[in-house]
Amino acid sequence: MPKCGLCGGDAPKQPCITEDGQCDLCGKKAVLAEEQEDEKEKKD
Repeated sequence: MPKCGLCGGDAPKQPCITEDGQCDLCGKKAVLAEEQEDEKEKKD
C-alpha cells in the first residue's frame, strides 16, 4: 500500500498534490525546501 509523503500514513491510492499545494488525501500543505529556508531567514 502506498504511503503519504507528507504525513506518512497508509494511502488507499497514490497521493497527489492539488493545485493549491495540498495532499488530496490528508490535506497537509506541501512546502518546497526553498520556501522553508526563506521563512527561516525572515524569522531571524
